[in-house]
Amino acid sequence: MLKKLGKYEIIRELGQGATSTVYLGRDPFARRDVAIKVATPEALRDPEQGRIYSHLFLNEASLVGKLDHPHIVPIYDAVVAETLCYIVMEYVPGGTLEAHAQRDHLLPVERVIEIVFKCTRALDYAHRLGITHRDIKPANILMASDTDIKISDFGAAITREGVERTPVSGIGSPAYMSPQQVQEQTLH
Repeated sequence: MLKKLGKYEIIRELGQGATSTVYLGRDPFARRDVAIKVATPEALRDPEQGRIYSHLFLNEASLVGKLDHPHIVPIYDAVVAETLCYIVMEYVPGGTLEAHAQRDHLLPVERVIEIVFKCTRALDYAHRLGITHRDIKPANILMASDTDIKISDFGAAITREGVERTPVSGIGSPAYMSPQQVQEQTLH
């Protein structure tokens, strides 16, 4: 396992996805715990897929410091290079909403309504800045506490200024995509 990444000390692995691993890290200068999403080397080595994943990391990295909302995970730092891509963001200790999307672990309706309200406020804020998330799903909603959530993973987002930077088709999680995304229509 990694011990250090740039100035960040790696404490432990938090989870893995198809193309990245997320670590709990420590920022020695800011003296805070951070989550560090690192692209897997295999994903970056593949000529076609590596280009797409580098684009997604670059897209998310371009949002460093731009999204300042209580229900969006702030991005503190990013490195996007040919053989190494990582995003440093706030560490949110409560895990994802994914665990509560299972039949035996559903949240009370009142709590779900509160989460939906907070998500819509955050997504509206991003939209007013010209940013469309495109991959909103339980795994990208973090439980900051029993009463608070934060949206993460803006890698698939499109922006008014930089639509050409992110591939439009094939992005998102099919089970959670809007009909417009599935049909590869323009998103507003």
